[in-house]
Formats: sequence, C-alpha cells, structure tokens
Amino acid sequence: MKFLISSLLLCFTCSTSLQAVTNPGPDGVRFSKSEIKRVELRIAAKLSEKSQLSPEDSAELIGLQTILVNGKRAITWFEKVNATRSPDNQLDMSSKGASKGMPLNEPMKTNSQILIDRYNKILNDISPLVISVVTGTDELPNNAPIADAEFIKAIRTIDVLYQHTIRWSGSKDSLSWYINRSLWDIRGFVFLKETPDLESKLTNWENNTPEEKEKYKSWLFGLCHNGDYEDSDCRDELSKAISRKRLFSFYKQFLKYGEAQYNSFFKIPAIRPEVYWNAEKTNLISPFLTPTRLDVKKWLADNVQEEWKAVDFNLSLEFKNSSPAAIPHIEFQSGVTAHVNEIAGDTITMDGDYSIASYDQRWTIRHEYGHVLGFVDCYLEFYDVNEKAMIYYEIDIDNLMCSRHGNLLPLHITELKSAYK
Repeated sequence: MKFLISSLLLCFTCSTSLQAVTNPGPDGVRFSKSEIKRVELRIAAKLSEKSQLSPEDSAELIGLQTILVNGKRAITWFEKVNATRSPDNQLDMSSKGASKGMPLNEPMKTNSQILIDRYNKILNDISPLVISVVTGTDELPNNAPIADAEFIKAIRTIDVLYQHTIRWSGSKDSLSWYINRSLWDIRGFVFLKETPDLESKLTNWENNTPEEKEKYKSWLFGLCHNGDYEDSDCRDELSKAISRKRLFSFYKQFLKYGEAQYNSFFKIPAIRPEVYWNAEKTNLISPFLTPTRLDVKKWLADNVQEEWKAVDFNLSLEFKNSSPAAIPHIEFQSGVTAHVNEIAGDTITMDGDYSIASYDQRWTIRHEYGHVLGFVDCYLEFYDVNEKAMIYYEIDIDNLMCSRHGNLLPLHITELKSAYK
C-alpha cells in the first residue's frame, strides 16, 4: 500500500474539486450554496426511489432531509430579520468566541443517526417560539420572538447542525476516499508521546487494566497505520509484539511514521517565488494584485496584515496594479466555498454571497492567506470503519491553520523563516 502515500498526499495538499466541495475547512466554515443544492438534490433523488429503499434507509434520508429543510428555513428567517434592521443593528451569528475548536481528544463524530439524535435534542432544548417557526410552513415573521442574544444562539445551534448535515451527506458518496484519509490519524502518536512512563506501561503489559490495554493497542495500531501498512499486517505485528513482550520495541519501530505524519501538518511544502524578506528579515513582503474594489483592498490589508504579525515579524501586502509574472489575486464568486487554487497558489476565491464584514469572512481570508504562503490545513477528517462515523478534529485548536479558534503562532514564523530564505 506504500503507493497510496504520494497519491493521498497530493489530494491532501492540493485544492482538488473533491476537497473544495466536501471538505470546506475547519469546523464552522459555511458551505457554499452550490454544495447545499448538490446535497439537497442527492437526497431528493434517492428518496424518489423510495420503493427500492429499506425502511431504515428511507427513515434515515427523511431525517436528514428534515434537518436540511428546517436548517435552511432558520437561515432564511435570520436573513429576513436582518433585512428589516438598520446597518448598525444587524445580527451576526459569527463571532470570535462562537468557535471553541474541536481538539483531537474530543473529536466530532458524525453519521446519520448521530445527526438525527442531535436534531431531536435541539427540538427540546431551544425556545418553542423559535422551533415552531423553523419547523412550520407559514410565512416567516420579520422579527425575532425572543431577545436578540437568545435568538442568535438558537439559530446558530440549528445552523451548526445544518452545516454538519451538509458535510456528512455530501461526503457519503466519497467514503472510500475518507477511509483512506485515516492514514493521517495522528492521535496514537500524540497520546503515546503524552503517556507518562510509557516504556514501563508497555514493558509490563500485564499490569495494565483491560481498558488501558485496549487504549494502548489502538494507539500503537495507529502508529503502524501511519506507515501505510495493511491493517491486517499491523494487527499481526501488534499481536506478535504482545505475545513476545516486545511492545516498546514495536513502538520505537513505528514511531517515525507517526512523527512524520504529525510534522507534515505544520511544514511548508511549497513557497511563492515573489515573496521576499526585508534586510532585517523581520518583514515578509508579499506582492498582491490590487483588487478592483477599494473596500476589498482595505479589507485584505486590515485582516491579513493584522493576523500575520508578531513581535519582530510583520507580513506586508505589496499591492501592484500589474506584474510580469503571476502573483496572488482575489476573486469573488457566488455559491462557492472559499479556497486557494493550490498550496502556495495565486488565486484566492471567496464566496461573493456573504458580506466581507462578517467574522466568518474575515477569519477565512486570514486562514486562506496561510495557504498562499504555503501552509497546509492541520485539521483532519476521515471515516472510521470501526465506529461507522466520520471523525473530525483539529490538531491544535490554537493554530490558525487548524481551527477557527486559532491564531498565528511562533511556529508559523519559524517555518516561514525556514522556507523563505
């Protein structure tokens, strides 16, 4: 299976059509209208073949469709309420404090039943004044029936479930691709490195409780899997290591694979050729094609330069009206998911349907510019065949490239200085 590493890595580090559609970014980033439509049509098409579906499959699809219908209705209502308000009194579901991150020790697990269970819980937890509108069919009211803060929280809760349902439903046709992505699951590496007295625990195997044994076996299997070995081979080698009392040797043998996978999330594999340092190497200068809109130029400068700065480090956008070579530029398209055309690419595409003033859009451009500079995403999403669920986590919730909760870190600056000579 070694050949899978290069092909999967290509998919991971490039902005392929599959990623752009089904894997929009850290949890909380909104899906494009085109992707929402694709998912809606997919479910409707499957339900049109209801006579060919089992009762279980039919109930699953109806449950997902119900979440999507009510989720869209909630967002439409939210937008209608804002349409009646003055510009300085707009409601905004996005805010810096809204995302707490999804750490690797508390991953999000998603499948149809989990989503449907969450939906039923929401029906009981949220104000009935909101639920009656969201689940109804009457014309949407112009005003919120409850206090603004409570209304924002309620609609955001529904929207999170809505986005997760789109994410799950949109990925179901690509599960084999998501299964292969489990190759990068680095939780075993991280948890084993953090285990006190690991050598003693693995050497004195019989002293561990049954629960501890299962935990360590799972993590050690993960290390082997990071090396892209067949699952059956990893299980056989692990069983032999247990029987021969050589578990710590097994750990040392496969540690390099987990470490390499982990480190790959924080390295710059490609750079922009036109980016350069000032003489003191404290200011990284990134030429950028001047946007046609003055408000977008200011928005770029404010957000990118504000995020990508620290003590003795600044990133400066050097706006140019023309350039003999391709340099980064920004485009706005209706109904797309924000992305860069490739790692260290020159085209940032943003969704033109959303206001650039929103926190979501401001955070997104800060994150996407990391891709322009050559950073890859450090969140992971894959399908776990044992749990029969999609697993999603952010390797470091404090890292801008991992999580909406994150910011620029010293490791980014260190890597920029290493990559850009």
